[in-house]
Amino acid sequence: MNIKSEKGITNIDITVSLIIITLFVAIIATLMHNINVNAKSIERKTEATNYAINEIEKIKAADFETIDTLAGEEDIQNTGYHKKTTITDYADLEKNKNNHTIISGLVKKVIVEISYKDGNHIETVDLSTVITKNN
Repeated sequence: MNIKSEKGITNIDITVSLIIITLFVAIIATLMHNINVNAKSIERKTEATNYAINEIEKIKAADFETIDTLAGEEDIQNTGYHKKTTITDYADLEKNKNNHTIISGLVKKVIVEISYKDGNHIETVDLSTVITKNN
């Protein structure tokens, strides 16, 4: 009876090792891809938030009597972002229409909406503030 020596590796050992390495590499590649996609999405949202903050700061710096002229919609300089600015007198808001104690022309609500395409869907960042008239 001749017993083979168990030194060396067999084809089955090599095959199993290659399968394990392939699975490990595939999992790592998938994780890296997902991290990259999420990082890009966060970067786009951060940039949209910065555009909204800058717009609100520009409106706050403007003269209270003329800020209504800053309302409107536009694309932001070929960046893929779209800006919509709404400025409403606080007395004209739906919840305040029947409240006669609110004086018109003293407080304005500003809403800045920045929209952009992220993958196959549209994302939106909304920021709002209230601006009061200084006497």
